[in-house]
Amino acid sequence: MAAKSKRTTKRRRGRPTRKEASRTALSGVDLTTLDPTTVLRSIAADESAPASARVAAAKALLSGTPKPEEPAERDPIARRALRILQGGKE
Repeated sequence: MAAKSKRTTKRRRGRPTRKEASRTALSGVDLTTLDPTTVLRSIAADESAPASARVAAAKALLSGTPKPEEPAERDPIARRALRILQGGKE
């Protein structure tokens, strides 16, 4: 039996590599001033983006943002009132 040779695909002539294309696309962008939350929001809101990208951006937004602490959680009287309203014992 002959050994299988590994076949590599060559890119078409005139087509830049992924590294070159990324460098060209990001050449005018200052990455230090870029807000990742804004980028994720724009991806999630873009209707022309693939659904998987939109869902991934929404998940990243939901998991990355901490939930603000409500004032009722800090106040012992409000916490007790909420517990009573939810059917729990004092």
